[in-house]
Amino acid sequence: MTVRLFRERALEGRACIIVDDVLTTGATLAEAARAVTAAGGTVCGAVVLAATRPPAGNELA
Repeated sequence: MTVRLFRERALEGRACIIVDDVLTTGATLAEAARAVTAAGGTVCGAVVLAATRPPAGNELA
């Protein structure tokens, strides 16, 4: 995943919030956070609109 910037260093030093439609494993949020950080932004949080149950075998104890 990469961040498309309309101008160079547009995210540098900026606070960012990641928005995802559905949380399943968290891999998309992790990759989005990596991409925003690589583009110079600071991830301050994330918002998820819906979540699925963890995959079988990953039940929380």
